[in-house]
Amino acid sequence: MPTPDPSIAAHLEWLSFVRPTGLVVSAPALARHGATLNRHDAEGQQRLRSCVEERAINGDAAPQPVLPDFRAFAQDVLDWRFSPKAYAGTPEAPMPPELEVHLPDSGETLRPQFAVRKAAAGQPANPQAPSGNATPANNGNGESPWQLLVSTTAPTETFDAVVRTKGGTDASAHGRMERLLRAAPAAPARDGRTRPPRRQPATRAGLQLG
Repeated sequence: MPTPDPSIAAHLEWLSFVRPTGLVVSAPALARHGATLNRHDAEGQQRLRSCVEERAINGDAAPQPVLPDFRAFAQDVLDWRFSPKAYAGTPEAPMPPELEVHLPDSGETLRPQFAVRKAAAGQPANPQAPSGNATPANNGNGESPWQLLVSTTAPTETFDAVVRTKGGTDASAHGRMERLLRAAPAAPARDGRTRPPRRQPATRAGLQLG
């Protein structure tokens, strides 16, 4: 048997912890692009621990680790800067209307908590320092300027549990995000119009903290 590539094996290991649904990321692609894992990142581990709280969930006797504040986690662990030109969903840059989906049947409006813009052409492809001004619907070449939408859930809510609300839509957290992604312009449009592919399912990944 051929010896597995250690870098690919390392990515497959952490992917097994997040238990993705759908194609979230490819381990061989990460290895080809030089993404490596630092197993001795003591500072990163400490920053993660500082964002985690222990709470009793659904009556469990043993407390479970939760992230009470996604923005603090994204800033301290992921190094997101939340600059108004690069992110939406903050007091400085409210969520734009094109990322909100109104459901006429229930009167409910779906929206992500945060959104990350794509980097401008010629700029590094990371969410920390995109530059330039994107149009509300596309970036001038028929593609959406948004590369990532973030939706958070309560610690007591699971991705697949259907939440029934008075006058709202009966759907799980995953179902709501999938409906949002199918309607909001957060995917490239092949025909020059800002329209996501209708048959592309939402993907997700959950991280076990404890």
